[in-house]
Amino acid sequence: MMSQFDKKRDALLDEIRDILANAEELFDDQKQSGEAELKKLKDTLNSRIGRAKEQFSNLQQDAVAGAKQVAKQTDAIVQDNPYKAIGIAGVIGLLLGVLISKK
Repeated sequence: MMSQFDKKRDALLDEIRDILANAEELFDDQKQSGEAELKKLKDTLNSRIGRAKEQFSNLQQDAVAGAKQVAKQTDAIVQDNPYKAIGIAGVIGLLLGVLISKK
């Protein structure tokens, strides 16, 4: 099941692929098209780039909000169970130390 973040990321990637296709069309048609058609293609391309920037901004805001939520949840868990958190951190440190010392 795709998360909302994954759906937005895929939509943004699709939009970027479409923009690149339009850019290729613009360069291919540059020699053959009239100035009016070229301006229309440029305007379309600029509009789609603007939408992609907006989608990227929304995706970035969602990622930051998700990271903040995870940090708050982690903080709450550590506040509620400080000794468990210290124990888990100690075990992880010990395991990493053993793994590093073997190399």
